[in-house]
Amino acid sequence: MGQQQIDLAPAPSTVTAAFPVRTRRDRLIAAMAHVVSEEGYGAASVSKVVAAAGVSRNSFYEHFANKEECFLAAYDAAVDRVVARVRAAADAERTRQEAFEAGFAAFLGFAAAEPDLAWLCVVEVLAAGPRALARRDDAMRRFALFLEQGRVDDAAADVPPLMTEVVVGGIYEVIYARILERDTARLPQLLPDIMYVWLAPYLGVARATAVRAGVARRIGAPREGLQIAPEPG
Repeated sequence: MGQQQIDLAPAPSTVTAAFPVRTRRDRLIAAMAHVVSEEGYGAASVSKVVAAAGVSRNSFYEHFANKEECFLAAYDAAVDRVVARVRAAADAERTRQEAFEAGFAAFLGFAAAEPDLAWLCVVEVLAAGPRALARRDDAMRRFALFLEQGRVDDAAADVPPLMTEVVVGGIYEVIYARILERDTARLPQLLPDIMYVWLAPYLGVARATAVRAGVARRIGAPREGLQIAPEPG
């Protein structure tokens, strides 16, 4: 990426910005995301969703059998949108490391710009039942595959495959905590530390620290977060 500046500033967030609203079904999906973010999945109801969407109950049941079906549609739409954004950003780069950085920057920027969707996909999905959890597990597998494909070309060959699962779980928990605290606006500032966490097992502390510093300079991240000790000689 050279010295190119990366714009990670979140755009203004609205429900309709998250989902292009072209049909009544779109309005219901957008309304579900908004209601769940405001009140949680348990407290969300068909009545609240149709009121937020400005459509009738009959219209709701023309498209969805129940609240769960509408939630799953909202979850699938959100995941598809963020995956498309991540892939587009990653595909525009030349090296695996650049692709990983660009893809993760796109993911964090999306979550910062769309806090309702971040809440739905990361927090409320855990409360929405077995089918939602299955969707979440599938999304996590896609995330792990993205990380695995982002392994740098000159990475150490003796790093065990379990490392990917460890890193995925750790990054997910950090992002989950920020979203749970309603602190999504600052998610893009995690990018330097995420790059360090991903690269250190493969390239060593010294090189990962150098990459982290370069990313922090490009995005203007504050000098806080991980305190990295020098790699033992």
